[in-house]
Amino acid sequence: MRALRIYTWALIAAMYVPIGVVVVLSFNNSKLPYVWGGFTLRWYQALFGWDLAWQAVLNSTVIALAVAFASTLLGLFMAYALRGDRYIAISQGAVVMPEVSEALAFAAALSLLKDYAGVNLFGPAGVFLAHLAYTLPMAHVLMAPYVSYVGRNVVDAARILGASELRTMLSVIAPILFPAFVATFLIVFSNSFDTYIKTAFTTSPEFVTAPILLWNYAARGRGDPTIYALASVMLIPSLAAAVIYFRAVKRYG
Repeated sequence: MRALRIYTWALIAAMYVPIGVVVVLSFNNSKLPYVWGGFTLRWYQALFGWDLAWQAVLNSTVIALAVAFASTLLGLFMAYALRGDRYIAISQGAVVMPEVSEALAFAAALSLLKDYAGVNLFGPAGVFLAHLAYTLPMAHVLMAPYVSYVGRNVVDAARILGASELRTMLSVIAPILFPAFVATFLIVFSNSFDTYIKTAFTTSPEFVTAPILLWNYAARGRGDPTIYALASVMLIPSLAAAVIYFRAVKRYG
């Protein structure tokens, strides 16, 4: 048990210490990350005047919100349509399996569409579709167990009273599953907002998201601590989503 506790804390440290270091460096009054020059807010002041960074954050936020809503809603419908016991294992395996090589396959599909059909979806549309393909299996897997817990008698009662399949889904099942919907929405939003690989394969030079901007500056070895400030600001949506998620879990349990 002691070894397991040590391993757990070591794993937590490995995940969060680098994030803490980035936050500390965003307040360092030195361009050298290994030299502490005192506390300063000048990198955040520089960030507020960096229009490209705020546009990238806005692009990431809009895409993440759209993807989270579409993915969670479609995942809910998929989970409801495949709610039978004999479908759960098959459906979850089928939607999770393509995730292994999905980014490359999706980029290749967009390239073929551009070359042979003359339709260029690289940019906001391509990023949205790639993120949707990436997060939809996640949303389905998260929603399926909650949908399976909804009693069949609730659905039968709604159908007996004359509700259609769609009306039953929207007026009966959806309110019951609202806490699970919110939790799934927040998880999908966080994953879409921060993802780099899915975006890199499907974006265009004119459409830059925050992860793409951070990677471009880091890959070029630019010693501008403003990117530390940007990375720290990007933590805010994820932290807010995590707080809302845990509060919802605690309240609706």
